[in-house]
Amino acid sequence: MEKTVTAIVETPRGSAHKYDFDPGSGSIKLKKVMPAGLVFPFDFGFLPGTVGGDGDPIDVLLISELACFPGCAVDCRIIGGLLGEQTERDGTMTTNDRVIAVPAVSATYSSVRKLSDLPKGMLNEIEEFFINYNAQAGKIFKVKRRISAAQALALVDKSRDQLELTLLFEIFLPLKDNAGRAFPERVYSNLQKQLVKKFGGVTMYTRSPAQGLWDTGRSREQKDDLVIFEVMAATYDEAFWKMLKKELEQQFQQEEILIRSSRAQTIR
Repeated sequence: MEKTVTAIVETPRGSAHKYDFDPGSGSIKLKKVMPAGLVFPFDFGFLPGTVGGDGDPIDVLLISELACFPGCAVDCRIIGGLLGEQTERDGTMTTNDRVIAVPAVSATYSSVRKLSDLPKGMLNEIEEFFINYNAQAGKIFKVKRRISAAQALALVDKSRDQLELTLLFEIFLPLKDNAGRAFPERVYSNLQKQLVKKFGGVTMYTRSPAQGLWDTGRSREQKDDLVIFEVMAATYDEAFWKMLKKELEQQFQQEEILIRSSRAQTIR
């Protein structure tokens, strides 16, 4: 199955206004008005859960016939990227790479899998746009080299590894079914392997099971022995957690499995 990533569009294709996502307020803000004649050639945004050399999420340009709206989430496949350097007005130089991707729903570019599949001259025009865009702000943008889809994916994966793990996820699972029969050990070991593969590690409370106390609404309380799985992550992957919750509810024959998230802060 082809790997996809989710991009968040900030500035739509054809826009003469530059928009930025403000993580503090969770809103899209108007950043600047472009000079006459300069517009974004394609949807432009960022890859959430990444961090680039400038400390911001990695930028992404979405090659397609579409023009989405600011804040729109788009599943896409990465086809390559541009490794770039940006010189600020004060002479400070930072890394400013751009990933190039194609929305999974694009019909016009459905066969594009690598940069060389794009129409002739398009990449040169894209590079010129970024050079001119930065120049009007008094900055110098230089493309060091173009990279392949595999190299761009590796860049994205590496950037995710550099994020600080601040989100704690706890999964509460029963040890026994409603008839008092213990669930097989393999269901827990399979979950353990799945979490280690995705998050790199997992903590389990299994030697001394936690005990849950539930009000059944019939003037009595029901006790459950629980196993708690904990993982740390840098970002909230909503699709993964919703899918896992549904799978666990079916596997453990529960109306609802409790998965709790909270923000953890390391004492330094």
